Amino acid sequence: MLLSKYQNFSIFEGGNIMEDIKQSPKSLSSLVTEMNKGKKYNFDLPIQRRAGIWSPKEKSLFIDTLLRDYPVYPALVNRHSDTGKLDVVDFKQRFTTIKAFANDEFRLSKDLDTIVIDGVEYEIAGKKFSKLDEVVQDKFNSRDISIITMTDATEEEIAEIFDRINLGHTLTNSQRRTKMQSTDLRDVIYNLASHPFFEKVLTKAQYKKNVDRDTVIQVLMLTEKSDQYDFGSFRNADMNKFIEYYNEKISTPEGKENSDKKIENVKKALDRLDEEFDDDIKIKQLTLPFVIYGMYRMYKDAKSTAKYVEWLKNFLETYDSNTEYLQYCSSGTSNGDMVNGRLQIFRNAIRGM
Repeated sequence: MLLSKYQNFSIFEGGNIMEDIKQSPKSLSSLVTEMNKGKKYNFDLPIQRRAGIWSPKEKSLFIDTLLRDYPVYPALVNRHSDTGKLDVVDFKQRFTTIKAFANDEFRLSKDLDTIVIDGVEYEIAGKKFSKLDEVVQDKFNSRDISIITMTDATEEEIAEIFDRINLGHTLTNSQRRTKMQSTDLRDVIYNLASHPFFEKVLTKAQYKKNVDRDTVIQVLMLTEKSDQYDFGSFRNADMNKFIEYYNEKISTPEGKENSDKKIENVKKALDRLDEEFDDDIKIKQLTLPFVIYGMYRMYKDAKSTAKYVEWLKNFLETYDSNTEYLQYCSSGTSNGDMVNGRLQIFRNAIRGM
């Protein structure tokens, strides 16, 4: 029954992973010890969302599920035979929640019922791990979860499996785009999206939708716009076309060299914005790519970043009354006219600096 979620693995019979697939139990105490060492598990597969996006309620209910011995479907990992490292394909939020709770990083919800162990009731509501009764801590530590281990699955196989695991759960457009990206492009997008500046401007809900990665793609689209290339719009179809275009571009030495220069300036732009703005900065999602692009242009054109920061702060402070800009922020904000209208306002400001 536990394997039912992964029954579609049969498509790989005759391939390398079916020969090496194994399922085994692991106690939570062993799992936490391994994760705390920080070397064995890789949680950064591009197909995955980032860790830590579950709400407190979701995390609390999962820990409650473990403590009550309710069934939990198996985790799925891919082992690299050369290094022993494990890619977490499915179970990422659960793994990181287990680790966070064991390390006292959050407390359980106050509305949880007591649990019964050997006929004795124990309170768990509102408690961190260290405040649980010793009997309850022991129950948590000794709880086994089942882990399915593949060996040396390719990126293409992992993406296909992840897709099939989520049958019945609509993948986001961003997740679908991840499957289209070459390894080199995924690395670029993932590295830029992991910049701490995004933590200042995006909510957990936006992270769940992979807004960070889509924003990076849109910034790259803006950096490519020229008389020779027009990306069209920020609609899904045009973003997908851009992925195909960029995959091909960075596959050639000349294209990669050109791209690397632009990416380096995008990194500098993110560094400068992160340095300048506090955690409470508010930037609309539809404006964020242009904010980053504007700072990118300062580095590309060797202009004063201080002047751009001064202009940007005034722009953000007067945002709600900026009718010239807001006319491009109504319905259909991803279509070409709206995107180019917002871009032109930033370009006009940049020219004057």
